Amino acid sequence: MRTLFTFVFTLVSISNAWAAPLKPQDVADLNKVSAYLNAITSLQSNFVQVGPNGELDQGVIYARKPGRLRFEYAPPSPYLIVSDGVTIAVANNKLRTVDRYPLIDNPLNIILRENIDLVHDPRITAIDRQPGTLRITATEKSGPLKGQVTLIFAHPATEIRQWIITDAQGLQTMIALKNPKTEVQLSPQLFFLRDVDRFGRKDD
Repeated sequence: MRTLFTFVFTLVSISNAWAAPLKPQDVADLNKVSAYLNAITSLQSNFVQVGPNGELDQGVIYARKPGRLRFEYAPPSPYLIVSDGVTIAVANNKLRTVDRYPLIDNPLNIILRENIDLVHDPRITAIDRQPGTLRITATEKSGPLKGQVTLIFAHPATEIRQWIITDAQGLQTMIALKNPKTEVQLSPQLFFLRDVDRFGRKDD
């Protein structure tokens, strides 16, 4: 799960990075993707996660702007990851623990923040077009969480399909969305996770 946690925190901590001058087609595509992302306020999707060693997990992801996120893993994975927009909580149901980490910014902030403008986002370092897809890469070049996140969209129709996270060691984790639904009603309780005491009991 190390690369998964790197995935979450890389998305949180991506900061200013060098970006090459944009071509007119880049500007048009980034504006189109920005408009698409700005039109989304909530998302629910099944997902498949492939880790750097080929390990396979799946589950359901819930997201709501600004910055609320829930990765609900299917058994046998013991993990549940929840962001309330202030902290990230990582629950291990097998060990009956909940660890919390402070956030400087919202998780998945490159796509879940409000007023997205990828054209003027200094984190964008690459745009790649392949048959049927558009790949947009953001980079953190320094610090303990340096790495890249590549967002993959259907193209020319615009729909987010997957993320690929590359950490500082070059290890990759891919998360592919299956049947994503946007503008869904999500309970606020999805983004709330109670702590547990040393006996594994949840706080009231």
